[in-house]
Amino acid sequence: MKTLKILLISVLLFHVFSSVIINIQIIKTWKNSTYSSLNIYGKNIINYLGYFNIPEFIQIAMRNYSYYTGIERGYEYYSPNASNKQTKIIFKDNNNPVDLPGRTFESKFKINSVFTILGGQLENDGFRNKVIQSMSVRLFTLHPNVNHMDVAIMKKEFPSLDEIQMGKPIRIEESTVYNINKN
Repeated sequence: MKTLKILLISVLLFHVFSSVIINIQIIKTWKNSTYSSLNIYGKNIINYLGYFNIPEFIQIAMRNYSYYTGIERGYEYYSPNASNKQTKIIFKDNNNPVDLPGRTFESKFKINSVFTILGGQLENDGFRNKVIQSMSVRLFTLHPNVNHMDVAIMKKEFPSLDEIQMGKPIRIEESTVYNINKN
């Protein structure tokens, strides 16, 4: 019984250590990609972690372990730096939303989660065009009866807790950005 307890505690400690290492590595990559959209707290964390270097073989081992266990989701899951904006792409056929690909609830949830992960990057026209193009080709294939789709961008801006207490509502803006025909 004592051996099992030691083994389980060791596995737990390894898991916690792996989670910390993976999250540190993910946070450090933000310096090159989303640094400008972080609040002061997030920028300070990234600047401090710049001094924290992990040997390559440990990074590879932790990365493989995180893929196996599913903890590679990163820092955003625990984020004190949650974005106050959400950007989402909506495909419509005659004002009816077109179902995104995915056969199970989990796969549809993952596809919708991509919009959360990509967030502010969807405001970049070039990036957004690539996403819309690849998704529309797939949607036309999955929905052969659809010949035309309108593509809308829905942006939500969430007020801070102080602003909510003052009565400021969530701001929702939806605009059609593309009209796509099947041919």
